[in-house]
Amino acid sequence: MKTLAVMFGIGSIYAGSLAYAQSFSVSAGAEYTTGDYGGGADTDVFYAPIAIGLDNGDWSVRASLPYLQVSGPGIFLGEDLPLVRDVAAPIRMANEDVSGFGDLNLRVTKTTRLDDQGRWELDLTGRVKLPTADEDQGLGTGEADYSASADLIRNIGTWSLFGGGGYRVNGDPDGRDLNDIAFGSLGAVRYTQAGSSWGLAYDFSQAASDGVDDAHELSSWLSFGLSSQVRVQVYGLTGLSDGGPDYGGGARLVFSR
Repeated sequence: MKTLAVMFGIGSIYAGSLAYAQSFSVSAGAEYTTGDYGGGADTDVFYAPIAIGLDNGDWSVRASLPYLQVSGPGIFLGEDLPLVRDVAAPIRMANEDVSGFGDLNLRVTKTTRLDDQGRWELDLTGRVKLPTADEDQGLGTGEADYSASADLIRNIGTWSLFGGGGYRVNGDPDGRDLNDIAFGSLGAVRYTQAGSSWGLAYDFSQAASDGVDDAHELSSWLSFGLSSQVRVQVYGLTGLSDGGPDYGGGARLVFSR
């Protein structure tokens, strides 16, 4: 999801529906997005998260911390909504560049298999974003944010279909008015006998600030193994509204055991 942070979750989350063994993972990624998000100037974001996770099939926990480079007037809102928004009072000029570590993101997911055959699954996820970023530079808002979401998964042979939604409560930074938002996703993943997978997702999120369009996006990704313990995910995305990025893409390397 975007919460479906489409790129940093979907491929691995739904690939996990094929097997339920305890695993520990470490991942590193890099993503670039650009767009004006309904404003008058583009904001370019380079986003490089490092994450650790533990998964036993029924429960999974994950912690991630990104390094950010942001060019333009937008503010980075966090991993589970990795979009920037022009707000009423931009803190940077259009040609200003800032960089540094972003907010710490924590996530826990409970997976419930709804039938004995594993055809239906339900994921319930809670997330918290802790304000470790420099809000004065727009690398975060300086406030903690919270979100909860539910995703229903239908496994059909080598396909997994998914849909879900959630709600995010944004903090209340001084001098800025951020809205709490609803978000949702729909998509599909195709698995191959060689152990690779590819997928397509549509993501929606309400605008976090007034005067900006809601975000609608399409993303696609490919995941494949370099070995039994190392996987690579590559992806691209495009915005379908002024509230989302014009385009973006990235890759992630995952080590698990």
